[in-house]
Amino acid sequence: MTDVQGIHDILSRRIDPAWKRGEPSALLPDYTERMAALLLVSADVGRATATFAEALAGADDVAALQAVRNAALSRENGAFSEALALMPRLTVEERRASGRALNLGKQLVEAAEKAKRGSLDRAREGTDAADVTLPGRKPFVGRPHVLAQVRDELLDLFHGLGFSVYTSPEVELESYNFGKLNFAPDHPARDAHDTYFVSPDVVLRTHTSPGWVRAMEERRPPLRLVFPGRVYRAEAVDASHMDQFHQIDGLYVAKQVSMADLKATLQAFARAIYRRDVPTRIIPIYFPFVEPGVQMDVQCATCTGTGRVREGSGEKRCPVCRGTRWVEVLGAGMVHANVFRAVGYDPEQVTGFAFGMGLERIAMGRHGIHEIREFLQNDVRFLGQF
Repeated sequence: MTDVQGIHDILSRRIDPAWKRGEPSALLPDYTERMAALLLVSADVGRATATFAEALAGADDVAALQAVRNAALSRENGAFSEALALMPRLTVEERRASGRALNLGKQLVEAAEKAKRGSLDRAREGTDAADVTLPGRKPFVGRPHVLAQVRDELLDLFHGLGFSVYTSPEVELESYNFGKLNFAPDHPARDAHDTYFVSPDVVLRTHTSPGWVRAMEERRPPLRLVFPGRVYRAEAVDASHMDQFHQIDGLYVAKQVSMADLKATLQAFARAIYRRDVPTRIIPIYFPFVEPGVQMDVQCATCTGTGRVREGSGEKRCPVCRGTRWVEVLGAGMVHANVFRAVGYDPEQVTGFAFGMGLERIAMGRHGIHEIREFLQNDVRFLGQF
């Protein structure tokens, strides 16, 4: 077999009889003239080229088009690439004729492939075009995070009670986070296993209460402020605890502020955020920065005050309230005299109350959410419910 015959065999071998045929002249207006010029140079190459062009014209989709293109024009094993690789083995006369024929055929197939791909793209665009007669689709609209919703509602509530917003840094001096808030030098909260230390004197704030100190150092009474923000504690993560969460503290300092004022404020908060008849309780508790200190609890919404939740065919202890039937929502009390002295206030001249609450626990109690971890997992199936 001559090398020229080998070129014909290579081109023929890459032709698939199953290819659907079409009319190449519909793709290329000058197809007839170009094919006639090719046949004058090489009838064998011309017939193979015509077959490839007809298969390209008959391709119904991009996948079929790509299959024909790969068989004819692939650089690695396309028919024309393999045939052109035989050129060095031909005589000068054979090389001149066969080389010209292969180049003409390759150019014709490339032009047909480009034209057919453009035709398929236009057809697809026509199919995907917007039908202006159809009803419009409502675009996706985001919404505030459930915690942001609770925060904004609380800020609106306390604004109505006369409080203004004060923001303080999340990375705080240890003296503001503990010392000036009357924490003893050996208080367990100062330990590294309870607090994230950035340096020996700098911490990630464990509560928003350092804002009290900064506000009282900057301003003179009367003060009526709330302090929203994120806080950090080195706690084990479970259904009701996270190592980062959100708080809002409140502070009211003036002359003759009493526990009655505090109780009335907390009752207004509970009625507005939960419901007017939500069961609550206020019990004594110790905080270094208030004296006396109290804790406000609301009935657990997860178990509705029973301490048990149904799971499958049985019951188990409520994972949120741990069977106590109550969930702590805030701590409060009268500002300690030592805190006033630390900021230059005279505790004989002014009094004040303060409170601090976690947004996650409020949202959990309000919406019956079992897992505090859901708030930070960014699952739109969860977030889209609120």
